[in-house]
Amino acid sequence: MTAVKGGFAAVMSVVTLWIGAVAAAPQQMRPPGDFEVFPDPAALPKEPSLSACFLLFDVNGGEVRRSPAQGCARRVAPGETFEIAANLAGLDAGTVRGNAATRGAQNLEAALGYAPPGDARELVQNLGAGRMGEYLSRFTYGNADTRSGGEYWNGGSLEISPSEQMHFLSRLFRNELPASRQAMTEVQSMLGPPPEVMVGRNGVAVVRVPRIGDTSVIGKSASLVVGNEAISWQVGQIDRGSRRFVFVSCVTGPRSLPRNAAAVLAAAELRNGGAL
Repeated sequence: MTAVKGGFAAVMSVVTLWIGAVAAAPQQMRPPGDFEVFPDPAALPKEPSLSACFLLFDVNGGEVRRSPAQGCARRVAPGETFEIAANLAGLDAGTVRGNAATRGAQNLEAALGYAPPGDARELVQNLGAGRMGEYLSRFTYGNADTRSGGEYWNGGSLEISPSEQMHFLSRLFRNELPASRQAMTEVQSMLGPPPEVMVGRNGVAVVRVPRIGDTSVIGKSASLVVGNEAISWQVGQIDRGSRRFVFVSCVTGPRSLPRNAAAVLAAAELRNGGAL
């Protein structure tokens, strides 16, 4: 991803103000005589710059929008967006069931409904990191690296770029991944509306909107911090009339990056691309 430029005015205005407010917040005073030795500023890790990527794909017509034109190839941790691929692998392998009534099986709807990270951990435990890695390789999901163990999708060995997310999702929503069609259909049907959909002509607002007129949105969000860098994702699908779009929004920056930064970016770019 590249540094945010003029095409990202919406996300810049919100995110920059937020980061500035955090930086300007009064610091707690230390009592007299309580000294602290500060490290050499030159030795401190450099604060990451604000970067962003947005991709919009028409399922029937190909790529519609890429902002910026270059720079969506940098891999970062997928966070909870990984649960889409994990649930698809689990369904195909038979370790996850879409039917909540199935005995002993994890409920797919709960797993994809913005559930806590424990659901991803259970998925990985049931399938095994090695077998999950095999599925991710088949899906060409980023570097498909599960070798770090633990929550490898939350700052471990697994990384994916926005371009690779788009490749994976566009194949999922066109039922072209090397998995059963039933598994792909189950994953698509159980994805819900993102919790932060930005709407309004005179500004942005955060609301829960499953359908706006003839437009419906499903997807998955993620927000995490890896080292000194914050990562915000929003990915999903939009049906508007007879058209179907897949979108990927990713914003990275300092730890003070707002959790919904990718949603802010997606709102502006989806409207610019004619999907909202």
